[in-house]
Order: sequence, then structure tokens, then C-alpha cells
Amino acid sequence: MESLFVLVKPASSACNMRCRYCFYADVAGRRSIRNYGMMSPDILAALVEKALAETTKACSFGFQGGEPTLAGLDFYRHLIDLEGFHNKNNVRIFHSIQTNGLAVTPEWAKFWAKNNFLVGISLDADKRRHDEFRVDAAGKGTHNRCLAACRTLNEYKVPYNILAVVTRGLASHPDKTYWHYRDRGFRHLQFIPCLDDLGEGQSGSPHSLDAETYGKFLCRLFDLWLRDYMNGDFVSIRIFDNWIGMLLGQPPESCDLIGRCRPYLLVEGDGTVFPCDFYAVDKYRLGNIVRDSVDALMNCEAANRFAAESVPVHPRCRKCEYYFLCRGGCRRHREPLSEEPSLDMYCESHRRFFAHALPGMRMVFELLSRRGGGLGHSRAHTGGSS
Repeated sequence: MESLFVLVKPASSACNMRCRYCFYADVAGRRSIRNYGMMSPDILAALVEKALAETTKACSFGFQGGEPTLAGLDFYRHLIDLEGFHNKNNVRIFHSIQTNGLAVTPEWAKFWAKNNFLVGISLDADKRRHDEFRVDAAGKGTHNRCLAACRTLNEYKVPYNILAVVTRGLASHPDKTYWHYRDRGFRHLQFIPCLDDLGEGQSGSPHSLDAETYGKFLCRLFDLWLRDYMNGDFVSIRIFDNWIGMLLGQPPESCDLIGRCRPYLLVEGDGTVFPCDFYAVDKYRLGNIVRDSVDALMNCEAANRFAAESVPVHPRCRKCEYYFLCRGGCRRHREPLSEEPSLDMYCESHRRFFAHALPGMRMVFELLSRRGGGLGHSRAHTGGSS
């Protein structure tokens, strides 16, 4: 294959934080093995060798958790050595890592800068919103430590994105959220709707995000973003970058906008492979990277079933004027799945947003079309469960 994306969980579900909304803690608790342990050098070697042997142009290794820095810096030094040895096809190799920031030191930053890692830092806007849910193992807030990690990355010129989990509380304050990031110089933002527990739909938990609040948040966030963009001050917001890119005829980078799930390789600590970060459960276990080839993992019965289950969409979607941008939404937001396709729980959020923002998006599209280019400042995503 020409390109391959591998999402690696070198520390499995182990983490030095206890975020109260952590979706991977919920996912891991639903399978027979909650924590697959730290990835050994032998498993890492098998993963790198197979991934590079079956790729002809580009291979991307992303690292998440739990908390992937718990694997230790020597693990990643070994990764670089293995890539140098096994890259017989001279493919381009990309690295990304999503971290909660607690372990970031100058040593980590120097390594990431030297080896071209794109880093994602989880930071939920202001201290009050962040510390409400993102606490360490002792139950203490982590906002100040995350800001310190960002300062270290800045000092060593490490490229990084900010990942924010959009809870009900955060979404209720779009202006404060946007300006918190912008005033601190953060220019690459990813907003991820907070997930309820798998298969349980909308819940009444303190962090659960309802469609009306999320829709209003997107509309106001876009207004702030558009005003800055038209004044020549561009802030990359991943979802807006994707939608405007789609208007320009570009394929979406974000998998939830493709219209169907395309399984990738999520490799757990012992080499067990799943098709998606959101569905790393026994039902969708694909195999093991040590025993199985990449082709066998990508085309096994479980992978094909996982992809096929994502194809049906609600009849209302096919008739919707915004379907060409929404594509039915992320499968995870259509849980619980049933025989009849469900609407994305944020369908009304997106309908409200597109009705409000599409004229502005088309204005940006016209400007970019005349210039003959794209937005120009966006980076690849880092994803995020940290």
C-alpha cells in the first residue's frame, strides 16, 4: 500500500491522570483485558518492520494512551533506531504523539524537535474548566502544569496542537474559551466533543455535551474565528479547516467526515490490534501485529464488519442539504447502533452551524479560490485520548 497510519498505545490504558471524562478508560473497562501492559522492544520491532515493509510512500506513527510518555524516552529512541534499520523502501515517516503534558521536560522536547514529532497537548481552556475534569492521580488539577509543558515546547521550538475536550461547561463559554487560547499564542486548535460511555447515548453526567449547547458553541466559535481570519490573524481550528477544505474540493483529513469508517491499525501494548481508538473492544479485535501481516489485519472479517456497520445512514441524512459536508457524522456519535440507522447525536448541532456559518465559509472559499491555495497554516492532527 502507498500509505499507512498506525496508532500505537505503548503504555496501553495506563495513565498518570484520572480525567473524569476519559473515554479510553471506559473502552478499556469493557474488554476482557483492561490493560495490555507496556510495549516491549520486540513488539515495537515487529510493528515497525511490518509497517515499513508493506508501505511504499508514507508511514505515520501516532502515539496515544492512556499516557504514551509512560513508555519512557528510551522507547522512542529505540523507535528511531528501528526506523533507520527497517526503512528499506525509503518511505517518508511521520511521527505524532498526544500527551497530557505532565511528563514534558527539556529532554523530551529536544527529542521531539530533533525527530520531527508533532505533539498534541490536552488543555481544556481556562484553569476552572480544565481542573474540573483533568486531575492527576491525587485528584489535583493539572492546568498550570500543562501550561508549563507548552512553555517548554515553545522554548525548544516543538510544533504542537492544543486538543480541547468540549464539555457542556466549556461549550457554554465560547468567547472565554477562544480568547484563552488566542491570547496565549495558541494557533492550532482541535475541539473534540466529549464522549459519553460507549453504547449509552446521551447521559446526564456533568461533562455530557448536549446538541443545543454544542451547536451554539460552534456558531459563536466560527464568528470569532472568521473575524480574525478576515483581519489577517489566522487561527487553525481543525474542524473549520476540514469543512472549508472540502468546499475547495479537498478530501477531509478528519476521519469522521469521510462518510464511512476506514479501519486503521490501533496497536495495543502486547501487539493486539483494533480498528479504531473508539472501538478497542473484544468484538473488534483484528489480531496481533506480531503474528499477522498488515494486509491480513486490514482485511480480516472483523475489519470488514466494522467498516460495513458504519455505512448505513439515517434516511434524513440523504435528503439533507448539508450532507455533503456532514457525511452523516462519526459512527461513535450514532451509538447505540441498532438495525435502523441512527442520527448523529449532534445532527441538530451541525444543522444549526451550517445554516449560520456556510455563507462565511463560502466567503473564505471564494478568497482562497482567487488566491489558488488552501488555508495554509493547518497541521496534521494528533487525535487524542490523553
